[in-house]
Amino acid sequence: MTPTTVIDETGTPSAFTAPFSRAMLTSDRSLSVLDSETGAWETRTWRDVHARAVEIAATLVAARGDEGQVEHVGLIGDPTVDLIAAIQGAWLAGAAVAILPGPIRGADENRWAQATYTRFAGIGVGTVLGDGPQFDLLTAVDGDLHLAPAREYGVGADTAGFVPVVAGPDAPAVLQGTAGSTGDPKTAALPESSVHTNTGELVARLGMHHSRDIGFSWLPLYHDMGLTFLLAGMGAGFQTYIVPNSAFAAAPFKWLEWLTETKATVTAAPNFAYDILGRYGRLLQSADLSNLRVAISGGEPIDPDAFDKFLAETERFGFDPAAAAPAYGMAESTCAVTMPATGEGAAYDEVTVTPPGDGSEPRRRRYAVLGKPLDGMEIRIVEPNVDVPLIDDREVGRVEIRGTSMMSGYLGHPQLGEDEWFDTGDLGYLLDGRLVICGRAKEIVIVAGRNLFPVEVERAAASVDGVKRGGVVAMARDEDSSRPGLVVVAEYRGSDRVATRSAVVSAVASECGIVPADVILLDPGTVPRTTSGKLRRLETKQMVTAGALS
Repeated sequence: MTPTTVIDETGTPSAFTAPFSRAMLTSDRSLSVLDSETGAWETRTWRDVHARAVEIAATLVAARGDEGQVEHVGLIGDPTVDLIAAIQGAWLAGAAVAILPGPIRGADENRWAQATYTRFAGIGVGTVLGDGPQFDLLTAVDGDLHLAPAREYGVGADTAGFVPVVAGPDAPAVLQGTAGSTGDPKTAALPESSVHTNTGELVARLGMHHSRDIGFSWLPLYHDMGLTFLLAGMGAGFQTYIVPNSAFAAAPFKWLEWLTETKATVTAAPNFAYDILGRYGRLLQSADLSNLRVAISGGEPIDPDAFDKFLAETERFGFDPAAAAPAYGMAESTCAVTMPATGEGAAYDEVTVTPPGDGSEPRRRRYAVLGKPLDGMEIRIVEPNVDVPLIDDREVGRVEIRGTSMMSGYLGHPQLGEDEWFDTGDLGYLLDGRLVICGRAKEIVIVAGRNLFPVEVERAAASVDGVKRGGVVAMARDEDSSRPGLVVVAEYRGSDRVATRSAVVSAVASECGIVPADVILLDPGTVPRTTSGKLRRLETKQMVTAGALS
């Protein structure tokens, strides 16, 4: 019997949605989403998820009326099967998807709801689907957007005559919010061709296949890595498990339990999650990670020492070090730019780093090697516009990218040319065609004529007991300040702040050769962060300058 395809069921498909539809309709695997309240998995076959997507698409198209004006679809709330089906449903209807985050901890929920509603409207969203408390907050805002529960939208719709809407390869498929760690967040318009290419090349690089792979992710779908991980499962039709980010945040060690329970072969997380397991893995009694063949680490700088601790702690649980996959990507390139080949494992470049300036002492450092560009992507290193620390036998500069996964541009800004290089803002170099990142140009710390990579200072400070790893920001207080010099802001849990400040000063002086002028210790969760958990460095510096953090 010939497997059913989307063409058999719905007529001529969109060139963009066809591969996703074909994989979903021919796969014998399922999508499972955890209900964090009940702890139960909601499981539907990919074929059933696709059928639900067609219901949503048919309802979206019917709602347009005779004018047929395409408005984009907004999604909000923790992931559910219906919400995930709405992604493909929007695309089958020829619309783009915009997924926005909920309120950060401690935020005014009403202000968040108004700002989110306004942002949806501002980027061309006409219909918002969601469930749960975040969706309920949005429904209280006055406006013209159509809001509907995802679990109800389109259920039972007549799909017999539905034909997918062809939006074109240059039409936006995803309106992706950027992190905004060093400035205001923007919205990257990702064309259909870029989303399809990036997902396909990621699957190809990692050799993912429905016959053998099981994916597991707790990454939020509003984050580029979380969405692309989901699309890899959807596009390859392999068994996929999705857990709400809030469930991981409430109990990070559950990650190992979920990996054990699902027998996952592929997972992904930011570096801080691996750091947690490395720091506290000795407390864990049991887990089975022997099925993992790919563990992607991306989204933030990788600390080699911390990652090595993760590898050491998880070896007793059967984790294969060759499965480690430190990678590099950004929302502006859909997601992945570089990725190691399967089985390469974590690799580091040990180098001598000398900060520019008189009297600077060279120091040995290790940087993670982040793999080669995906097919269709290019990287070049150009002259930096700031003085950067010198690395022997390495040409350090600004990292620029271009290729088949790129955005068409930021909404409200000039479009990116077809062959135009995009300045990532990162500093790095190439080693045998593989990318190494040292830091960000905007974040270079200049103290007493010396330029430092802040990540080196932050890692030294984080080595002190009680200082929260991933909760440290290093900056330079301006010369016209009453106390100019290097400032370390760190989240801290402990009882002896005086001793901890001294220990941070000692660690930074020893590791980086410079004495901090000030160490500001804050309660956990106090340092400003983006919705994806990245530190908002510019905002932190502004708050220090204004005296709001002390």
